[in-house]
Amino acid sequence: LGRILYFFPAHVLVGCIGGIGIFIAKTGLEVTANTSFSFDSAGLVAFLQNKHLLVVVFAFEIGLRLLTHFTLDAMGKPRYPLLSPIYFCLITPVFYLGIWITGNSVHSALEAGYFFPPLNDDGVASSSSLVSGLWNESVMEMFHVVDFSTISWKAVWKSIPTMMALVLFSLIHVPINIPAFAVSTDVDVDMNVELMAHGYSNGIVGILGGLQNYMAYTQSIIYYKSGGHGKTSSLAVALSTSLLFFIGPELASHMPRCMAGTLLLHCGIDLFMEGVCDSYGKYDFLEYTGIWAITIIMTFFGMEAALLAGVIAALSTYALQSVTYPKPIRGSMTAATLRSSEWTRSPEAFAVLDNRDTGRMKIFVVQMQGHLFFGNISLFSDGVKALIEEKPIDERPYIIIMDFTLVLGIDSSAAQAIIKLRDSFTKQFGIKLSIFVTGSTEGFPCEFDLYQGLNANQGEMLKISKINPFDGKEVSVSVGSGSCVCTDLDQALSHAEDTLIAMVKPKLLSSSINLCSFVREQNERPDGTVDEKHYALKLLLRQTPGEDVTLVEKFLSYFTREIYNNGDTLWKQDTMSDSAKLLVCGQLVSMLENETGTTEPISIGNMIGESGLVQKTNRNSTVYVLKDNTVLYSLSRQAWETMKENDPKCAHLLYAIVVRYLTHRVQHVSNRIFETRCLPI
Repeated sequence: LGRILYFFPAHVLVGCIGGIGIFIAKTGLEVTANTSFSFDSAGLVAFLQNKHLLVVVFAFEIGLRLLTHFTLDAMGKPRYPLLSPIYFCLITPVFYLGIWITGNSVHSALEAGYFFPPLNDDGVASSSSLVSGLWNESVMEMFHVVDFSTISWKAVWKSIPTMMALVLFSLIHVPINIPAFAVSTDVDVDMNVELMAHGYSNGIVGILGGLQNYMAYTQSIIYYKSGGHGKTSSLAVALSTSLLFFIGPELASHMPRCMAGTLLLHCGIDLFMEGVCDSYGKYDFLEYTGIWAITIIMTFFGMEAALLAGVIAALSTYALQSVTYPKPIRGSMTAATLRSSEWTRSPEAFAVLDNRDTGRMKIFVVQMQGHLFFGNISLFSDGVKALIEEKPIDERPYIIIMDFTLVLGIDSSAAQAIIKLRDSFTKQFGIKLSIFVTGSTEGFPCEFDLYQGLNANQGEMLKISKINPFDGKEVSVSVGSGSCVCTDLDQALSHAEDTLIAMVKPKLLSSSINLCSFVREQNERPDGTVDEKHYALKLLLRQTPGEDVTLVEKFLSYFTREIYNNGDTLWKQDTMSDSAKLLVCGQLVSMLENETGTTEPISIGNMIGESGLVQKTNRNSTVYVLKDNTVLYSLSRQAWETMKENDPKCAHLLYAIVVRYLTHRVQHVSNRIFETRCLPI
């Protein structure tokens, strides 16, 4: 049955919290003024007749708010968690001190309504000690007031609907209070266990003739914020509550109304702020409107009407965010056969990535689809966990990539569940790095700041430098643990590969730093062609692994050096292929003319146009230059024909580059999972 409660959307629970806050604050004012509050002129006038009682409560509440504000730390969090409990405990002695300072007596304060009425019937405060109240006959009256011989079973039958309503009211607190408390304390709970605990508790109390019970959200929050945790402190609270059951009625007659009123008013305002104000910006417009509607309806019409409004809000949300796909998980696979655009790595780096124990087999890719909302939270959370659990322990991944490219929408409940799922990857399965792919530069399709939540606990093992393919500048990239967010699968897989290499041989990534430094220095030197040729040779060696250096150097001798500036066009789409070019320094971009702005940056070290040159076909895309002093080494058709005739071994290198490049294109992550990015160059 616990899974049914997951169909209660988060914004309905938050709306109920806001409504409960207003109800508690209203109760606090009613307790203080000793009169009922109604939303009409007559009720307001009658309520304000006891304004002298309300002034004390508002004064204590304002004092606590000021103390709380001025004791916040630099992060905006309370510095002293016990401030509020100590403040509430001091209200009673401070009030008695105020009576003494003003020269009034306790009896006159009692007649003015500042105290709760005494237990005896003559309206005079009891002079007996608190110890005598332990065995007061009225305390135990509830246990022997029932006489089965005087029960009207007809009346019992007619009261069954009322009893059912009481049972439902108790059950309502489980899906409302427990998830809300779990969110406030950042704890993952099992609703099945919580339901069973409530069942056993109420069953035992019912057999012993006690009252129904449930987890009280307000008291639990106060307990948590006061630093309470663990079984010892919980047992202490239970024993204290049991003691107060006997002496509480006697103590109440000595407590001023302002103490209870301030406590209820403070908790009510906190709950209202948490439910309505703090949730602003975390939910979309429809969900936030539902929060306000539930809060207002609960305030004016009660819990039952608010629950009905919650059902309507949930159905409305479901109707507008309904899923098109029945399964939120489209598929999963290891990255053993996937390749990123970083295909010019060194042979040593590829050896690490191809190793079964340290390489891409340790990357697990899960692709989501459709709408992720409160109705399928458990489906995708439990589904992803099951995919990992079914693997043998020695085959479980080091890195998991969660791809949200095909996700159309994420509601706030699902967003919070994704963050909890991220935490379970590390705690439950020991996954070192979790990567989440938005599939768009605009981020995740939700109002909740999921990017910040998933990018918050990123660790760092190594910093490397790379050339940004979009602007050709040197950038610092952190390779680490924890979690991070990437815009596409290629970037995610590249980051995962860097992490795997850093875990085994961090020095293999240092070559990226050296290449970046060379490019930066080359831009500052007026003439450095000798060093540049050596650098170009290194780039070609990465595209021809295992080949003889002398042969590759001879192959490079057929190329001629060319320099282009920003705005130049290397070639247009559908023109004849007359050359292949190696990008040594600078920035290029490839664009498909017949599509809506489909572009792909060309990284340094890539060769372009080689397929068209070998096959004698037209250009498949237009290539533009985006940076001044872009250096390319070009192999013309005439040089290619000469190479084939006079030096077939060198010509074999170009054939090998074409085959390797096409193989990479076929194995690229975007083609293996779904077709979103495959530009012919």
